[in-house]
Amino acid sequence: MPRVSAANHQRYAQARRDVILNAALRIFAQTSFAEAKMDEIAAAAELSKGTLYLYFPTKEALLQSLIRRYSLLPELPEMVESMREVPPELGIPTLVAEIWRRFRARKDLASVIVREIHSNPHRAKLFTAQVGLRAYRSLADYLDTWMKRGVLRRQDPLAAAQCLFGMLWFFLLSQELMGGKDLHPLSDETVATTAAQMFLCGALAPRIPSDRKPVSSAANRPPRRRS
Repeated sequence: MPRVSAANHQRYAQARRDVILNAALRIFAQTSFAEAKMDEIAAAAELSKGTLYLYFPTKEALLQSLIRRYSLLPELPEMVESMREVPPELGIPTLVAEIWRRFRARKDLASVIVREIHSNPHRAKLFTAQVGLRAYRSLADYLDTWMKRGVLRRQDPLAAAQCLFGMLWFFLLSQELMGGKDLHPLSDETVATTAAQMFLCGALAPRIPSDRKPVSSAANRPPRRRS
């Protein structure tokens, strides 16, 4: 093993961790957390088993580091921030298309999340706290901005963000992980367009023509009958 200067040690160690985590993700996706062996992960990372244990003393520590290190959408907060002033009718379809593209590219990670994290309450809570809520909140902030401006219906923005994610997550599960693409394949455009349009149909606030004033509730009341 080449000697590493003190100045580069941290960078070298992080690169080793990344290699190990990438290898673990491949092994966990191919088999399962319970069946995967540490020596298999070491072999996939082209490292000795002793080196692997130096960075990750247990398999559970390795999985939890995977949860923290990898998010399905680590770029989402920056994506949302760059589109903060883009109206939802344009912004939502763009975000949905980008989210779906990244979901599909990370289907191995999604498979591990479903099999090893959602089935374990402790891991699921850790994932929700460290990964899920961060993604939901960034989108919720965008939705809340346009709710306050009257463009979107006023509702719980975090619930609305989870609703949008939920549609795309189910498309990922059904198409990529449950064999749906072999039975009824859907194009990326179909998935993104359908999810965006369904969300916007329920989220957009009703528009009032500029030449019409809102009718008061009193004007809508039927006339009283005379006794």
